[in-house]
Amino acid sequence: MPRLTTDFLHGIWAGVTLAWDEQYRLDEKIYAQNIERTIAAGVHGIYTTGSTSEFYALNFDEFCRMVDIQADLCGRAGMPLQIGCNADATHKVLRMLEYAAGKAEVGAVQVTLPYWMELNDRELLQFFQDLYTTCPDLPLVHYNVPRAKRFLHADDYLRILEVAPSLISVKYTMAGSHFGELQEDMRRTPGLCYFIGENLLVSAMQLGARGCYSSLVMTEPRFMLEMYDLAQTGRIEEALVLQQRATQLFRDIKNLITERGEGDCDPVFDKGLSVAAGCLLGHQRCRPPYISWSDETVAAVRIRLEQNYPEFIYRGD
Repeated sequence: MPRLTTDFLHGIWAGVTLAWDEQYRLDEKIYAQNIERTIAAGVHGIYTTGSTSEFYALNFDEFCRMVDIQADLCGRAGMPLQIGCNADATHKVLRMLEYAAGKAEVGAVQVTLPYWMELNDRELLQFFQDLYTTCPDLPLVHYNVPRAKRFLHADDYLRILEVAPSLISVKYTMAGSHFGELQEDMRRTPGLCYFIGENLLVSAMQLGARGCYSSLVMTEPRFMLEMYDLAQTGRIEEALVLQQRATQLFRDIKNLITERGEGDCDPVFDKGLSVAAGCLLGHQRCRPPYISWSDETVAAVRIRLEQNYPEFIYRGD
């Protein structure tokens, strides 16, 4: 697979969650089966090791094995691939970056800012310059998330592009809190591809957003693919109906699990929902300290989907 470019980057990209066995070891067999299932669903690409995919829970050897599995399966299928290279120190990120760069199947890497303490302007630019200097031919995608203490906008990206011209895309989280700024950021950085969450995808595509790095696609993939296709072909009213359904689903399931005393952090919620929908094989467990939904809660979510949201139940091939 060639490296990604802004001309190519678009669509619904699936975040495949990690799979842990009963001893919390990486379950390579189940993980590979979930990748194969995602490829067969016809998504536009796969990305790894963001929040949903528990990047923080992997040691370096496990990270390398994860990359090997992804590169092998996506490479054989011709599926575009991005690898998340995220850590709390630059040298850790660079080590992952170099390993990913050694795989021809990796089209780009996603990076977030080191997140324990907020970076100042000098540190921000040095971080991206270090990434570019280490792997100048590997496209970068910035995972723009408030958890990194600093949420970036057009002024930041214009400066970053001066030291890291390999930056091609932004995963723009929390767009609902920054929707006015999103429009201005896209206007001022037309060379970057912006990707938005499911609950505002259609609205943002009307402004020029390219697609979604999605966890919801791992329920019934046809739902997100249809939403994107409707918006892309100008059938906006129909697409907005699906966007509203996705928003309702998130709100309803979060209320349900809150009532049951369960957590809603990204890996817990996304993996639990995908298992309840029947899309993901394996168990919903997450590595500690985060606690996955109980089997009883997964069953309760399944009932809620069957009763109110059947379009999110996985139908298979």
